[in-house]
Amino acid sequence: MFKKILYPTDFSECAQAAIPYIKSMKEAGTKELIILHVIDIRQSTIIDTTAFGETFVYPYDISDILKKEAETQMKKLIKQFSRLFKITPLIVEGIPFKEIIQTAQQFNVSCIVMGSHGKSNIEEMLLGSVTEKVVRKSPIPCLVIKRV
Repeated sequence: MFKKILYPTDFSECAQAAIPYIKSMKEAGTKELIILHVIDIRQSTIIDTTAFGETFVYPYDISDILKKEAETQMKKLIKQFSRLFKITPLIVEGIPFKEIIQTAQQFNVSCIVMGSHGKSNIEEMLLGSVTEKVVRKSPIPCLVIKRV
């Protein structure tokens, strides 16, 4: 039924909660797993506020640092899944929910499997939940693993 699935991850504990469910999908006929990490372009610049209330935006972005960390985390996931599925690892920059939906359509996946929350509750209230946006806007079925 779900031959090819997309696992978008921010490497948080909530995202990792989906791992046992993904592994169990092998028995349901899943053959291929696309693991996607999106570096949020809106958060790749360092912003600092001084004690006097002044805000500075540093002239360099940290996307290279974030990419190196993502590559390290991705290798760990590949190791966990490589005996079960054909793996396609992807690290991209963009707006997470848009990149997730675009990747799902590009690879013609059967299902998107993701954790329910990776952000703090304050960030979620301000920015909205990536998972909620994917579920609402994706034409592809989604399996959401609830935060414990």
